[in-house]
Amino acid sequence: MADNKILKHYIRKRTRRSTEEDRLSSLPDAILTDILSRLSIHSAVTTSVLSHRWRHLWTTITRLKLSVHETDETIKPNDSTTIDHILTQITSPKLQVVDLNYSTMLLDIPRFSASEPWFTEICRRNVEDFTLTTVDDYPFRIPACLVNSQSLVSLQLRGVLKSKLPKNGDSSVCSSFHLPNLKLLSLCTFNSVPDWLSKLIRSCPILEDLTLSFDLDDYPPPYYFDIVAPNLETMCIHMFTCGEMRRTRISIDAPKLTDLNIHDSISIYRFVRNPTALVKARLSLARWCGEVVNEGSSYYLEEMSKFVGEFSSVSNLVLMLQSRSNIFGCLNPRNLPIFSNVVNLETNFFKDLVFSLEFFPKLEHLVVSIWCQAAGLPMEQRYWLPPNTIPDCLLSKLKTIKIKGLQAVGDDLRLLAYILSNAYVLEKLCIDVRMMDVVKAKNDREAAHILWKEGQFCRSLFKLLRRSSTCEIVVSGRSVNAFGNALQDGYLTCQMYVGK
Repeated sequence: MADNKILKHYIRKRTRRSTEEDRLSSLPDAILTDILSRLSIHSAVTTSVLSHRWRHLWTTITRLKLSVHETDETIKPNDSTTIDHILTQITSPKLQVVDLNYSTMLLDIPRFSASEPWFTEICRRNVEDFTLTTVDDYPFRIPACLVNSQSLVSLQLRGVLKSKLPKNGDSSVCSSFHLPNLKLLSLCTFNSVPDWLSKLIRSCPILEDLTLSFDLDDYPPPYYFDIVAPNLETMCIHMFTCGEMRRTRISIDAPKLTDLNIHDSISIYRFVRNPTALVKARLSLARWCGEVVNEGSSYYLEEMSKFVGEFSSVSNLVLMLQSRSNIFGCLNPRNLPIFSNVVNLETNFFKDLVFSLEFFPKLEHLVVSIWCQAAGLPMEQRYWLPPNTIPDCLLSKLKTIKIKGLQAVGDDLRLLAYILSNAYVLEKLCIDVRMMDVVKAKNDREAAHILWKEGQFCRSLFKLLRRSSTCEIVVSGRSVNAFGNALQDGYLTCQMYVGK
């Protein structure tokens, strides 16, 4: 490890200059302890050979970083005696940070059961920040002391975890959930939704940051759980599966929520009350490879459109949907939400794009990523037909637009023509061109064809009339990069660079 190499260098240097002043050793114990606390336990213990003063200094550390796997500078999986010795030698009554890493495939269940006393000893030291990482795919029992602690402020469990609690009875442990000072909870990655999850979250009255990540088994049962967290500000939920799935339903009651990140094509979400404090929201309904849901996708999209309708207070919004769907088409036309605070929008729905802008009257920055699933499919006429009225944001607010993955067909040019002719304050339009019938050139003739097609698109684009006299257009293609904002006789002029 890097910190151990530094220590070895220091030891060699100190030996050569033993008659000179030892600046490091002259520092106060409190500073030295803080330095050692930031090293791995292996490196911290190594300092005991420096001098008599350093011999026991490592035992006063307030941060414990312990790795158990098959490398030269960590503790071996079967070396429980060494771990016991380390824990008993540490004299600090309080451990601020504990980071345990079981990154080995050799750690079997019986051997791991011997580690439960370690957790008890660690929790006895009033640990504030606890992180456990494991990659082993077996039922890992969450120590009871980790869900009943007055001192814990941050709890992070990472790896392939099973949702099993200690053997002394799930019900008794669930009733003793008590984390009154926990502010950050991260559970990654469970292969099922534990039935005690809602109770665990409720036991954290001042919880501010919640991360949940599930990599579900094939065809798990449908789940329902609620998230009740009166002080929650940031929440991230990822739900993945590679098999067939029935809908999970998740209820959220978090009135102080300001930042929401959801990547989940499986679950149906709802707010118990309108999240008026929400500022940033990222919602991805894109499916992962192999995900199959045996409930109607139209019903799901309709329910999730209602959920998105509650994002009325956000200023930064990311919406990534499945394929060519547009979530706004599922809403009741008589009760369409207006996102009056959204300034930044990133999305992948190209369908009815201009129509959708009506919901964002103050939008200034727009990023559109066109889905690869939609690439190569014919564009329906209504995709580019102008709405009855020009969106307010297009007339007076939109400053930058970036479109990634544009196919550069005729209908696309019509859409761009509409935008340029109505965007009064547009400062920059960036287009990433990805023509689906253009493959990597195998010879000079094919290279010339690619160049010609992209050049034709650029020529047509830069000839379009536009309302903003200061708008710069930037085009990035496979062979041609073009940009410019000069206006001559009502047309844009540009410079073009040809690449390989």
